[in-house]
Amino acid sequence: MSRDSRRPGGTYLAGWLFADLLLVIVLVVLGSEVPAAAPDPRPTATATATATATAAPNPSHSASPSPAPSDTARPGGLDPVTVSVGVRLDPDALIAGRPSETAELTRQVNEEIKRYEGRTAAFVMVFGTVRSGGSGGSVDTGRSDAFATAVARQLPQAAPRFFPPYSEKIIRGYHDSGQAIPSGTARIELFFLLS
Repeated sequence: MSRDSRRPGGTYLAGWLFADLLLVIVLVVLGSEVPAAAPDPRPTATATATATATAAPNPSHSASPSPAPSDTARPGGLDPVTVSVGVRLDPDALIAGRPSETAELTRQVNEEIKRYEGRTAAFVMVFGTVRSGGSGGSVDTGRSDAFATAVARQLPQAAPRFFPPYSEKIIRGYHDSGQAIPSGTARIELFFLLS
């Protein structure tokens, strides 16, 4: 029996979770990079010096043009300040794709994002919690992941002007195993673009 066959599968899953989180951190860092200032497209007047035989040049006067003022616009990228909104649903009904539950998700999501009118989510992480045996049981990570992914897949249909089109790279589901989180809760972490 090889050593690898005796290792529990959880250690490998933890590695993938940390790899995903590292990817998120890299995206946030790259998104918050300050781009180089664009050159000023307006032409600047340049001074021309003419010397005569009787006049000496003024050594304190420079003939080079003065730098143009830089733009004060904010740089692009992801806003490092995130916002969380939450929804409570029947996880099994949403995973099964019941129209009544997807309609309830749409209603709750649109109610929660009203206060962010005019903004667009650029990156979204969904953390789902499903407990085995009701609200007091332990977290079922498989069902929690499936629930979070079902929520993530429905978000662009729930609010197409607010959420980007679905892609696992920019809208992703994870399980949340916090002790105080009730079963059927999905926490939606929103990353906005800087404006």
